[in-house]
Amino acid sequence: MSKNTEIRVTDWMSFVTFVRHFQHYCFVLRGILLAQFSLVVLLGVLFAWCESIPIGQGVYFSLITATTAGLGDIAPKTGIGQCLAVSIAYLGIILFGLVVAVATRAFGITIDQYLGVDNRPDRTP
Repeated sequence: MSKNTEIRVTDWMSFVTFVRHFQHYCFVLRGILLAQFSLVVLLGVLFAWCESIPIGQGVYFSLITATTAGLGDIAPKTGIGQCLAVSIAYLGIILFGLVVAVATRAFGITIDQYLGVDNRPDRTP
């Protein structure tokens, strides 16, 4: 019974450690993440203008396309709109690839801390 309690506490603390590291790396990369997200929204506004649809629908299309879900309820009809859609998709892949990389790094550090391994690079000059 005591061993199950220890495992649960360790699992919970590992999750908290992972979240802390994930937040830390997202904070470090906040400029890049914010710039990419802002660009996706801006391209959505531009898409709305090119396709003559409401701005809200353009931003919605942009966010759905960036996540690569592509629901299909809004589709580009002009050549410029199609080029913007492809650009938004590539930007979304980069954005979410970066988030996955951050999560992977945070997960690796959490595992290293859990196992007691110190794989961090030496920070002394």
